[in-house]
Amino acid sequence: MPSRTSPRRAADPTRVISPPAEPGAALPSAPRPSSRSSKASPQDEAADTGPVKWSQERRLQFIDFRLQWGGRINRRDVTDFFKISVPQASADIARYAEVAPGNLEYDTSSRTYVATPGFAPHYESSGARQYLSQLLALERQILTSDQAFLAFRPPMASVPLPSRTVEPKTLALLLQSIAERAKLRIRYQSIARDEPQERFISPHAFGYDGVRWHVRAFCHLREGFRDFVLGRILSPGAPVASDVDSSQDRDWHTNVDLVLKPDDSLTPKQREGVEIDYGMKNGRVTVPCRQAMLFYTLRTLNFEPNGTPRKGEKQVVIANLAEIKSLLPMPGQA
Repeated sequence: MPSRTSPRRAADPTRVISPPAEPGAALPSAPRPSSRSSKASPQDEAADTGPVKWSQERRLQFIDFRLQWGGRINRRDVTDFFKISVPQASADIARYAEVAPGNLEYDTSSRTYVATPGFAPHYESSGARQYLSQLLALERQILTSDQAFLAFRPPMASVPLPSRTVEPKTLALLLQSIAERAKLRIRYQSIARDEPQERFISPHAFGYDGVRWHVRAFCHLREGFRDFVLGRILSPGAPVASDVDSSQDRDWHTNVDLVLKPDDSLTPKQREGVEIDYGMKNGRVTVPCRQAMLFYTLRTLNFEPNGTPRKGEKQVVIANLAEIKSLLPMPGQA
């Protein structure tokens, strides 16, 4: 979705946009409509200047992303990535110029479109977080180069993590159970027991702590909502009807706001650095999370389960610790 809105122009069904005829052309121009056929072809989809279609919206996001992080875009970039025709790519660039006026201009010396000095990204998908997420996904082989918008891939490394086992059949049955509000019989290898234990669970959501995935489910053996690590779920059976109401999972549906502030022991300059790093305003930043994810959130932020900083950590503290004390995970609960 666009990060800012602008009125759409009325559609002109006869408008077809072609590439510049010469290097000095600022943007693609509109030639006279062809009289050969009144039937629109799939490649003419961008001739409509009304609401942007999903497929074209994706291409406009691509143009915006390349201008934001590479400073330039040309028709070949669009045709190579999306496997579309040159006229269609020209139409997309012209459409982008309409929805994001003043963001690009044609550079005659390089024969390409470049971001203007006043360029401002039109789509949230062009943000820094999205760029770094794509870079990380490429490094971890979650995405391939033909799926990411990056034109240039700088060298990078991430913390290596062991590959956690998730059986496709187990995941498929969990997804089916969630969709059908069903339960399934499993054997679960708890870290607290030597042997797997059989039980029914009624799953309703997934959780991720940055390292491993778990499913949030009602445990019919222990009669409560629990977290089950996907890799420890063994021999799942076929889903059967369940009468569990997931809205009763209070911890999942309760939101907790962690208000972070710099540690008081820091010097003024150190505090300033922490405030910039965490994006704080007036020395505070709020991190919202579900109560069911609070244990994992505290661990990721280098806090003990009781909310105090881990030994040796003194960058941030929880400013509203007293207010959320009753919501902190109990010993053994996680």
